[in-house]
Amino acid sequence: MTVAESHRDVLNIFAAVRTVVGEDGWGDEQPSWFICGSGGHDAAQYTYSATRKLPLPTTPDELAKRVADALDKIGYRGARVEHDDTLTPPRPVIAYPNGYLRGAAPDGFLVQFQAFDSYADVSITGHCVSGKAPKFGTPLNPRPTDLP
Repeated sequence: MTVAESHRDVLNIFAAVRTVVGEDGWGDEQPSWFICGSGGHDAAQYTYSATRKLPLPTTPDELAKRVADALDKIGYRGARVEHDDTLTPPRPVIAYPNGYLRGAAPDGFLVQFQAFDSYADVSITGHCVSGKAPKFGTPLNPRPTDLP
């Protein structure tokens, strides 16, 4: 996977979540690039998180199930809905690939989703791939003023 493919993968996951939760109302968006290489090897990782604070199209449990199904449809099989009763309010959560509070994939890849009341959020940490993070102001790493 290339840097561009890893970037596109994260955006595809976010698009799949949006189709289930709703296209509008997302805010607190935080796209960013991280350097994740070691031993003198260049590697980059794209991350994206966003929050939606609008009424949900269905119950939080049903919505989480639909998000898990949407992840399955784009190739991330095995995402499961779990519940965190230690949070207030308790809520359904998804953490792919290893499950809730069980860590990321060896390359750092992780998708997390939660929903409750009129709130949903997603956080995606893309695959750490060989290559340099794109320079600020380029199409893969636009300045905020460059966004549509």
